[in-house]
Amino acid sequence: MILNVSGRTDIVAFYSEWFMNRIKEGYFDVRNPFNPNLISRINLDNVDLIFFLYEKSHSNSR
Repeated sequence: MILNVSGRTDIVAFYSEWFMNRIKEGYFDVRNPFNPNLISRINLDNVDLIFFLYEKSHSNSR
């Protein structure tokens, strides 16, 4: 399994300590943004790769 963790927020800039604690614990609890009452547990035993995507916004440049 590949885990893409950069789709909702900048994990590295804002939540790196939390993220490292989750890796140490071996799981993530993820809230569904469309149904906040639905929480899924992602077990890291099945994860082969954790993927960070950095995309710089070029909205002010031409």
